[in-house]
Amino acid sequence: MGLQKKDNLNNLIECWKKTASDALNIRDEGRMADFWNKRSENYANNIGKDNRKKRTDEILEFLEESGFDPEGSRVLDIGCGPDTLSLPLSKLGAEVTALDISSGMLKRLKDTVKEESLPVDVIETSWWTADIDSLGFRDRFDLVIASMTPAIKDIENFDKMMACSKNFCYYSNFLRRGEDRAYREIRSSILGENSANNMNGMTFPFMYLYLSGYMPSVRINHSEWKEETNWREAADQAIEFIGRGRDFDEETKEKIRDYYQNASQDGIYRSKSDVYTGMMVWEVNGK
Repeated sequence: MGLQKKDNLNNLIECWKKTASDALNIRDEGRMADFWNKRSENYANNIGKDNRKKRTDEILEFLEESGFDPEGSRVLDIGCGPDTLSLPLSKLGAEVTALDISSGMLKRLKDTVKEESLPVDVIETSWWTADIDSLGFRDRFDLVIASMTPAIKDIENFDKMMACSKNFCYYSNFLRRGEDRAYREIRSSILGENSANNMNGMTFPFMYLYLSGYMPSVRINHSEWKEETNWREAADQAIEFIGRGRDFDEETKEKIRDYYQNASQDGIYRSKSDVYTGMMVWEVNGK
């Protein structure tokens, strides 16, 4: 690697580390687990089921086009959730290890695995502190997946993901997510903060791969997310999401609830957000 390329890579790594340390995220694993346990109730109620099915089909098609064959392969699904990829891949012949920090998300997955006798090993743990050597993960899998998960929050977690693969990796995240109007107004009028409209979770991983000599296959998708929710549920979701990593006092929570009640019609809050996501596949030995 030339000196300029090495400088480019080192500067990118330094920038990624600083950005990750500055980002407002849940840093406590207990908070992270609680947050996703509460979100798992939406999955139990089949909220967004059609969108998840469409996204799963797109990912499976993308993996096939990139040369991955699930039949007889070993797959690690990091931040697996309840069913998005682990179950479809196991039904296509893969031996899947599904990992997540949320017991709520994993309960649905475990129930389906048991009912259908699928080859899925379910592990409840945090990727942030997982020891891949103790788990026997290093160089073990034909495909390692990190699909729209906060498990990959920095370069160390990304490198650890790659170290588990002996062939393919798949990664996806937001390029931009325009927040629903309520989130923007709550941040500005109630919390006195700047709105966080843009999310660029794809940018650093892609640039890191490119500067390291990889040529990942990439797809960029655009969609509009719409949802109708009881105003109380919408308010509680906003309190949980915007309040990640901090504790709102009761006065602030009540202001957020009042906002949603006033912004709703017939007790229903209707949200809309403009979303761009990216996904990429690459071979870890394919430089």
